[in-house]
Amino acid sequence: MDKNEISFYEELQCNAFPALQNVFYDGWSVRFGGGFTYRVNCANPMYPETLPPEEKLRYVEGLYRESGLSMSIFKLHEGMEPQRLSRCEELLTEMGYGTERHGNIFVCDLTSFDRTPNTPTEISDVMTGEWLEGFLTMNGTADAQRQAAETMLQNIHYPIAAASIVENGKMVACGLGVMERGHVGLYDIYVDASCRRRGLGGDICTAIMNAGKARGCNTAYLQVLSDNLGARKLYDTLGYQETYAYWFRTKRFNTI
Repeated sequence: MDKNEISFYEELQCNAFPALQNVFYDGWSVRFGGGFTYRVNCANPMYPETLPPEEKLRYVEGLYRESGLSMSIFKLHEGMEPQRLSRCEELLTEMGYGTERHGNIFVCDLTSFDRTPNTPTEISDVMTGEWLEGFLTMNGTADAQRQAAETMLQNIHYPIAAASIVENGKMVACGLGVMERGHVGLYDIYVDASCRRRGLGGDICTAIMNAGKARGCNTAYLQVLSDNLGARKLYDTLGYQETYAYWFRTKRFNTI
């Protein structure tokens, strides 16, 4: 992917999960989400930059310190200008940042996608209270972050596909699709530990992809961590292709 395509996918991801607050600063989206997930609590390079990395990194770290969050997070990716990326990596290491959660964006052409779930899968264009409760429970959202998570999910502007598989009155698999500009993003695909290796994750993905296709989407995309070999194998069977890489640089603040 070229830089413009990467910027486009970064936009889609930011829009799919709107942060509680956003500060735009010299081509970066500095996001605040009350500590709920890295992706809504990180500084995300989006567009061409002009300020020196030294100035930017310390300024953004200050914003996170002042916000009361317990850590500062920078998301870096292959769409950044190589020399600037290298300098940011060098400076963040000097500032005490570690590296976490290497991942990739995967993309699938939906025009030739022809598959149906093997397990009855519920799909809805609204988040019911029951679905939201099951979704937040399955993804392990802490009580302290629950209100922030619910607010962000309910603030999604674009059409959604809330997918779930329920057995004996219990949600055992779920996932969320968000549709924008001909693309459907797949987020937070979860399967209960007691129900894995039954293909339920693939059924959830398939249901969301079909919902996106029915709404006119011709492309599906998702994020997957590099060490999640099972998920990567699943997405390969569904027709996804690996594109660009991203990773997080993180530092926890000393609260003593």
